[in-house]
Amino acid sequence: MKILRTLSLTLAVATALMMLGGCVDTQARLQHARTEIAATLPAPYFEDLVTEAVDVDGNRLVLSIRSPAGDAARTREATGFDALKQSEQRALYDLCALPEIAQLVDSDAILVRRFVDRNDVLFFEIELPARKCSTPPAEPPAQP
Repeated sequence: MKILRTLSLTLAVATALMMLGGCVDTQARLQHARTEIAATLPAPYFEDLVTEAVDVDGNRLVLSIRSPAGDAARTREATGFDALKQSEQRALYDLCALPEIAQLVDSDAILVRRFVDRNDVLFFEIELPARKCSTPPAEPPAQP
C-alpha cells in the first residue's frame, strides 16, 4: 500500500513538472519571438498603420498596431466596421508565415493584433491560437 501511494505521488509530481515545463517552454518561446519581432519595429502594417510594439501578456504575443490619424470611436460606428474586423481576423493568419511564429505553433501561445488610435484608444483586438496556424481558414465566398 505504501509503495502504491509513493508511486502515485511520484507520478503526480512528474506530471505536474511536465506541465510546468511546457509552460516555461512556451514562455521562453514567446519571449524569443517577442525579442526577434521587436528588433524589426516600428514597421509599416497597411497604408498609414504602423506596427509599433510587441509584448508578451501571459501566453499571448500581442502586436500593437497604431493608426496615427484614426479615431477609434468614429471608426467603430462606421458602416463596414464589422467587415473590417473580419478581414483583419483572416489576415491574422499571415503571422503564421513568420519564422518567429513557427516556433509557437505547437504551443498554447495566442497571437494577438491590437489596433489603437493616436490616443491609445482601442479600435479592436483580434486573436488566433498559434496551433491554428496549421489549418488556415477557407477563403470567404466572393461578394456579388
